[in-house]
Amino acid sequence: MSNEDTFLRDLDNLKPEKYHYFITFLSVMGYFLDGYDLLVIGPALIFITPLFHVSIYVATIIGVATIVGQLIGGAVFGFIADIKGRKKIYQWDMLIFAVFAILSGLSANAIELIIFRTLLGLAIGADYALTLSIIGEYSPVKVRGKLMGTGLMSWWIGGTVAVFLGLMLLPFGDIAWRYLLAAGAIPAIIVLIMRRNIDETPRFADEKHEKKEIDEIKKKLNVKDTKNNAYSNLNVKNNSYKKRAFFTYSSWFFNDLIFYGIGIYTVTVLIELGYSGHAGSLTLTLLLYIIGVIGTLVFVFTADKFGRKKWQGYTFLAQGLALFILAIYFIIAHTEPPVILLFPMFAIFYFANAGGTGETTGIFVAELFPTRIRTTAMGAGTAISRVGAIISAVIFPLTVTIYGIVPMEFLLFAVGLAGFIITMTLGEETNDRPLENISTH
Repeated sequence: MSNEDTFLRDLDNLKPEKYHYFITFLSVMGYFLDGYDLLVIGPALIFITPLFHVSIYVATIIGVATIVGQLIGGAVFGFIADIKGRKKIYQWDMLIFAVFAILSGLSANAIELIIFRTLLGLAIGADYALTLSIIGEYSPVKVRGKLMGTGLMSWWIGGTVAVFLGLMLLPFGDIAWRYLLAAGAIPAIIVLIMRRNIDETPRFADEKHEKKEIDEIKKKLNVKDTKNNAYSNLNVKNNSYKKRAFFTYSSWFFNDLIFYGIGIYTVTVLIELGYSGHAGSLTLTLLLYIIGVIGTLVFVFTADKFGRKKWQGYTFLAQGLALFILAIYFIIAHTEPPVILLFPMFAIFYFANAGGTGETTGIFVAELFPTRIRTTAMGAGTAISRVGAIISAVIFPLTVTIYGIVPMEFLLFAVGLAGFIITMTLGEETNDRPLENISTH
């Protein structure tokens, strides 16, 4: 290997330093806020729906407003980050989040709430395009899966906190939803302050030959000096990446399609199907989110041992089969399944999504595309996946209201099966490989 290759080679072979963990923490806090904000709308709608006298259609628009903002924010800011750098957007998107989180909590009507939550989504979309890209561009090869996996773990912790607060604030009545929506501004402001002096990522700095940035990074990561800081840039190979784009984007699309309808509306579905009242449904949902967090922990501690491909394929299949079993019970028994069956199937669904496809689909995008287009690819993946999320979040409640839950469960089983087939036929393993090696083969 030539001296020109040394800088990124040394980065890949480093033992994790404190700065790796610091960057990872600042990055995954964006995912924490995303999980909190997207899933808090479920508990919040318990209060908002009767207060603003909204129909199921308006409630659905409120539910997907932030996802629409994510779609736009991911595509736009992901592209800009490949031109202007990661840190410029990374430092300021939390300000946008804080402002519109507060305004969402102050909304006077459903229209204001929809507008503010859509604008809030712009910031979340930007962070989605950046988080895994930044962690991946810093991480040593041996722990890259572990560090990137903490992103979705933080997403699920955020969702768990949202439901927990919804349960705790239940006695506050009509005003509870305002506290729930505005509370996300507090960690956003803290992260904004902590991000103010971060460095550019080593791979973007190397791509743009920014020697000053490279020197700063080398000091913080204890990289030994080399004869030449520049990298020979294996990315010059003219790959079209069409197969990778189809695999990664379809997988991420299917993941959001299978999850978001259930994930956002679990609380309200449990209430409408008669399983429990507000407190009981929030408690059951909280338990499911905790199971999701456990799933992400399993991934974090096994990702660099067992890889990504088979794990994604089989967890797609597990989600589909769990919903298929519930649908079959509905057909045979002509009634809703008892909690003793419903909860384990939902638990499998949440565990498999959180610790499987929810982790790997975004990680694959960050690993399979080169530095020069990585955040653009992540932004495009975010946008495409949000289309799946919007479809799921709109079609799920309407279908359940009009036709019952069985047709939706069969449809989502088909989605899980399609995700399994695509992963096993088109996916490629990225575990234990340098990003430059992956992106040129």
